[in-house]
Amino acid sequence: MNVIPDSPAIRHGGETLPLVEVRGHSLPLQAGNAFLGDLASGSRFRELLREERHRIEVRGAPPFGHDRTHEIGGDELDAALLERATTPEGRIIDQAIQTFSRHLADVLVRFLDTADWEGTQRIACGGGLMEGLVGAEIVERTTRLLQEGGKPVPLSRLHHAPDEAGMIGWAYAAPSSVIQEAPGFVAVDIGGTNIRWSTVRHNGAPASSAEPEVVHHQKWGHAEEGVDREALLDRLVDGIAEMSRRAEQDGLHLSALIGISCPGVMRSDGKFSDGCQNLPGAWCDPSFSLPQEIDDRLKQKDIREKIVALHNDAVIQALSEWPRMKDVERWAAVTMGTGLGNCSFVNR
Repeated sequence: MNVIPDSPAIRHGGETLPLVEVRGHSLPLQAGNAFLGDLASGSRFRELLREERHRIEVRGAPPFGHDRTHEIGGDELDAALLERATTPEGRIIDQAIQTFSRHLADVLVRFLDTADWEGTQRIACGGGLMEGLVGAEIVERTTRLLQEGGKPVPLSRLHHAPDEAGMIGWAYAAPSSVIQEAPGFVAVDIGGTNIRWSTVRHNGAPASSAEPEVVHHQKWGHAEEGVDREALLDRLVDGIAEMSRRAEQDGLHLSALIGISCPGVMRSDGKFSDGCQNLPGAWCDPSFSLPQEIDDRLKQKDIREKIVALHNDAVIQALSEWPRMKDVERWAAVTMGTGLGNCSFVNR
């Protein structure tokens, strides 16, 4: 069951991909009344940071100034981490990292005890939280906690920036019959906060040692504007058209592929069954098919003969790491964004 078979009947969210078998993704594990992933998402880290800011009392200006916690930039957090022993900001970020790392280790232990994750040899960590010194510290501490808890599975960060990994992964998810028809393709990553568009040059991957690269990139924060589902879809297709136009201007020939990655569990017909609660509107409506909606809007713009393929965003982001995981049999990944994505693989 391929993501993009050679026949016109596309099966979305496929388990058997050219390079891996997807053992599972979006595991719906519970922690009391909450989803297990809510304990270790990028959003949860910011909550812990806010709690620590309120807990530590200092004279004068509050730690990190008067900025709201979600507005504190990654560079500022990294700088504070370097001063963990001497400043209130350093103590705050150090404690938030320690608490979050314990939560993440607990979540990963639960995942490793499932049938889907059984025998996992490595875990890749992606998402915006993994950037910078803070991400590196979380990975190091969580690895140590897993070892102390009897689960010595090494963690590593994705080698590509999160914004790019969710695009590049399509070079390893799509069959070569589609990828190799042109040097580039369009990819879209739909998140609970942002949408990202790109054109990707595959550079012969996966057969070549040269890795794919993002050529054009665009980002839109849809959550800030509070748009509904229809407005989001209209803007999404405008972005695809813009990527195609820029590729044409730069002489980058594109294949028919438009790879769409998105949170949730999708059926082979492109409809969602679960896991898209962070997206605006009723994405799990049984009458709603994201690929069909995109295809209809593309045709209205006279963009035809495109293959719209849909898969889970954690799966696609994780597959960007395949060149560094191909020497093991079983591996997995988590992505820390608005929620916590998870997936596990067996290499073919």
